[in-house]
Amino acid sequence: GEGNGVVASASGGYGMSGTAAGSTFVIHPFTFNVRVYADGSVDGRFNYTQVRDGVELSASGSLDCAVISGNQAWVGGVIEQSSRESLIGLDMWFQVQDNGEPGSDETPDMSSTLGAGGPGTGDQYCADAPVVRFPFFLETGNLQVRPAG
Repeated sequence: GEGNGVVASASGGYGMSGTAAGSTFVIHPFTFNVRVYADGSVDGRFNYTQVRDGVELSASGSLDCAVISGNQAWVGGVIEQSSRESLIGLDMWFQVQDNGEPGSDETPDMSSTLGAGGPGTGDQYCADAPVVRFPFFLETGNLQVRPAG
């Protein structure tokens, strides 16, 4: 109801590429939508496709934690489907930074890739809201971060 409306949200649909840990990758599409409600609950979904050194990896699932502050969001959830069976059921996390609308200035939006780990690691990532380790600027698409306010 009215007492538990959305107080913050983030969403995106984009692509990016780069190198990390000695590998070259292309991520496209990466889509997500997450909402934070007045009672602190979170819901959302993500869909991620990465081709790293010629090998495709897909993952999708639910989002159940988010910290949204200013133009940044730290998001976590659970991998429910993946082309790599060993990832199914793991926690996942990523972060994004909304640097304005495409073409509005010289700084494109930024996203990390997905991280994955055991139970509780997604929630811990949201709680810690760390500095991004591997930031990548978006090459296509856009993301939106809408903090509470």
